Amino acid sequence: MERWWAWQLALVALATVYLSPSHGKMAEFTSDTLINNVVAGPDLRRGQGGRLYVGAVNALYQLNQNLEVESRTETGPKRDNRQCTPPVTDACEEAVDTDNHNKLLLVHAARDVLVVCGSVFRGICSLRNLSNVEQLLYFSDTKGEKSYVASAEESVSVVGVMSYFTTREKANFTVFLVGKGYGSHDSTKLISTRILQDYGDWVVFDSIIEASAVQANPFVLRYLHDFRFAFKDGGFVYFLFSRTLGVQDTKNFTFVSRMCEDDQGYYSYTELQLNCSAANKYNKAQAAYVATPGEVLAQSMTSSGQYGRVSASDKVLFVTFTSDEDPSTSAMCMFPLRSINSRLVEIIGACYSHHGIISEKAAVYSPYSSKEELCSEKPRDMAHRYRCGAEFLPSPLASKAEFALTVEPSLVRKAHMTAVAVAEVEGHAVAFLGTATGEVTQLPVAGKSVFML
Repeated sequence: MERWWAWQLALVALATVYLSPSHGKMAEFTSDTLINNVVAGPDLRRGQGGRLYVGAVNALYQLNQNLEVESRTETGPKRDNRQCTPPVTDACEEAVDTDNHNKLLLVHAARDVLVVCGSVFRGICSLRNLSNVEQLLYFSDTKGEKSYVASAEESVSVVGVMSYFTTREKANFTVFLVGKGYGSHDSTKLISTRILQDYGDWVVFDSIIEASAVQANPFVLRYLHDFRFAFKDGGFVYFLFSRTLGVQDTKNFTFVSRMCEDDQGYYSYTELQLNCSAANKYNKAQAAYVATPGEVLAQSMTSSGQYGRVSASDKVLFVTFTSDEDPSTSAMCMFPLRSINSRLVEIIGACYSHHGIISEKAAVYSPYSSKEELCSEKPRDMAHRYRCGAEFLPSPLASKAEFALTVEPSLVRKAHMTAVAVAEVEGHAVAFLGTATGEVTQLPVAGKSVFML
């Protein structure tokens, strides 16, 4: 429990330092309960002032740019028990007042809506007014399992990202994609696409895509996924997580998965292992952020020789890692999205056209399939012709460990780094790093390793 408290403290401190407009005096905000999630409103993200939303245990806050409370609402405790199916009534004799941990906060700016998912009632979500979080726009606990989105368990991580969905009739809907680990009373879907309105047989928060290979229950428990970050870029959705390699393996490995944003069968879902150090010493992702490196860091990354050519406007995934071998230290590694995408295309192409072989070595496997022979030999350009996969092509895919994308740490600290944000200041990349003890450090990011011991 202490670790989760410290992680959230670091997260809030990080948001405070990074987002506060006050240079002479740092703005502060204190919650009465443990803070679970923080998300910026659309104007704040664009640097135009705006709001910050804070999801805490039993409470939801709306803050202005000075971190002053504009609106607050209680979200718990609620009469609940994991054994009881919502709606929880007096017939559930085991029900007790239960804390509601915020599991997911997402901003739907176009509709002025905040998506709020909690831990009570098996992870059901609600919709609130983005301009006044006290106003509840939608909540229903009578829709059954189809509306279970998040997790009832505090230790299960949940991430999400806003997206879109186009039906066969060309109707367009705003949706959000969710990645979540295994919870014994939750939805069993590893990845799901959730709709925000009723349509046909679908109800609000319904999972509208069935992709058994990625959503199969046995594999969710087998690999113990721990999701840390979700984002989208260039028509793709990405999830960052760590997992084991199987039931008999307890060591964690970090992966970034990618699929096309408009992929309605998850056919393009592919996982790429990310190694932070040649020996993968720092193996478990803790937090991540996507930002441009700026001119100085881009030049440094290019000259280092391990990232390829990097420009100031390229997107880079900054990830903090901890180590199973040495829990006292942690590291930050940088992965250009260009490098991630290039390696993914290489992996996919090998499976579509070369029986999964690269340089006479097996490069691909399917972690969520029991098929022995998955990859095939088709024309060489299949990966480009079918950029988003297809029903007749192999999926889902993952890179073998030998073909992981490997970089050396840009920073190693004698601390447990659990939060990260990166900003470009006059051409320089500046990292804001939060630790498990509640410290926040502001550092320039270099292309070569820096050790803070």
